[in-house]
Amino acid sequence: MIIKTKGIVLSYIKYGETSIICKIFTETSSIQTFIINGIRKSKSKNIALYQPLTILDLVIYHKESSGIQRIKEAKLDVIYKSLHLDIKKISICYYISEFLSKILKSSEINEYQFNFIQDSLIVFDNIERNYFNFHIQFFLKLTKYYGIDIDNPNQLCTTGLSSKLFYYIDKCIISNYEVKIYSNNILRNKVLNLITEYYSKHMDISIKLKSTTVLKEIFN
Repeated sequence: MIIKTKGIVLSYIKYGETSIICKIFTETSSIQTFIINGIRKSKSKNIALYQPLTILDLVIYHKESSGIQRIKEAKLDVIYKSLHLDIKKISICYYISEFLSKILKSSEINEYQFNFIQDSLIVFDNIERNYFNFHIQFFLKLTKYYGIDIDNPNQLCTTGLSSKLFYYIDKCIISNYEVKIYSNNILRNKVLNLITEYYSKHMDISIKLKSTTVLKEIFN
């Protein structure tokens, strides 16, 4: 079956000498795995299409019985201005894509969830300053698409929060991405740990991210 869909790239790994295995969050089939042959040697194919969180227009060959699908056509749906050029934004992209890879499920198709993620990334790309809290706001806001909404900072910690933590989390919950919110690396790291624990507990999964270390180093 040939399907046209949008997709948000999550990650890829090298396969063989010239190919890649790519994980993409699609609008029509949720998270899917694709093999893309010859892309690492072909001048006619662009591996840059498969950077984390790239938004693509796809035409795919879909087989229900197969765990690995194939792509017939792929082109950019959104051309980012900064997301893949700014080193700090790149590190946030890697963190978001790795986190999403843990929590997105292949059996769940949610148009509103896809649109939220897509629209958030477009806003992120257009923010020129004060974007260091984006990933925290993003995952706090994403909880509502899993039915585990966070509307009170105390939901993240049963033992209570300091006033500084409470205020910061509350601002992240209620504010748009463009709003300037004061924070520092220590504060953000504490909240990221709380968010990770919250998702792990409510989704009954283990979330251990390699990109956390890179993110901390970049923002030190």
